[in-house]
Amino acid sequence: MNKEWLRRTIRSFEPYVVPEIKERTVINANESPYNIFDFPEVKAEFLARLSQTPSYHYPDPFAEELRAALAEYVSCRPEEVLVGCGGDEIISIIANTFLNEGDTVLVHGPTFDIYGIDAQIVGAKVVEIPDLPGFTRDRKSLLQAVQELQPKLTVLCNPNNPTGELLPLSFLEDVLQASPNPVVVDEAYIEFAGSDSIITKLADYDNLIVIRTLSKAFGLAGVRVGYAVAQKDVIDALSLVKLVYNVGNLAQIAALAAMKYRDVILAHNIPPTIAAREYLAAELKQIDGVTVYDSVTNFVLIRVPDGPAVVNALKKADICVRFYKAAALQNCLRITVTTRDVVQRVVEVIRKEVGHA
Repeated sequence: MNKEWLRRTIRSFEPYVVPEIKERTVINANESPYNIFDFPEVKAEFLARLSQTPSYHYPDPFAEELRAALAEYVSCRPEEVLVGCGGDEIISIIANTFLNEGDTVLVHGPTFDIYGIDAQIVGAKVVEIPDLPGFTRDRKSLLQAVQELQPKLTVLCNPNNPTGELLPLSFLEDVLQASPNPVVVDEAYIEFAGSDSIITKLADYDNLIVIRTLSKAFGLAGVRVGYAVAQKDVIDALSLVKLVYNVGNLAQIAALAAMKYRDVILAHNIPPTIAAREYLAAELKQIDGVTVYDSVTNFVLIRVPDGPAVVNALKKADICVRFYKAAALQNCLRITVTTRDVVQRVVEVIRKEVGHA
């Protein structure tokens, strides 16, 4: 194909290639180990709604019933919610709503790479403030960059993926107050953190956009439902560029079933995940040569002396984890926290491999 046909901003991009995964224990994508359709009441609710949903009907363009349920969940108004096809679509909608070619997007790093990719697609310039040693955000430099650069968008992943660090609400408010432009806070993992959401401050900041998802704590990664929370004028602006039928009927009714029984689901999913996370971190910290970074999410980031060797040992044990090639994450592995038995297997492999080395 003639690359001149392509948008200029993506000509240097490499095609996305899905890696072949042969391992049966896959803990590389921060997926929940819990299937909400294993809850009898959730499954019954989903099937009841499905029986009343003809396949020939287009979905509600704004998912109004789901919008109201999500608003109730996060304590805002329905008109302050926009539903999307996963958090990834919400990120894309934000970029296409606010960014012009040449605009500046401020991020910290390492973080979720889709922020930078979507910014580059529309021709924006990405400025990254590197973390301090130990993968804690450089708050002073971040705030200084907001004040000096006045970026068109500032994006903060909180808690952060892949490091697991949580910024306090007070710092988020400092950034919101310093920026005359939108500040995006991605709270995909907030349910695991035991911390208040910045949504509690929504009424105070017309430049705040919060991204949430049902993929992680609710275990609906395959359904693809994410949502933005912002003041009504911002939601109305985001609605200008979203696809008309961006969330299908099956996704909407699955999410509605999850919302109806959200207390049951979260009470089942969150405590054992946190317990397994704390066990994993504590056990790995006892292994000489393994650096464990504190996390409030459903994953733990570690650094080992020889990353490829540990990844290979895990593969031989039929376990797939996330391994990074970026310089800042050299020899780092991100391990999704699932069930206690899986965590124990991971610890045993790493203890044997690193101890042997």
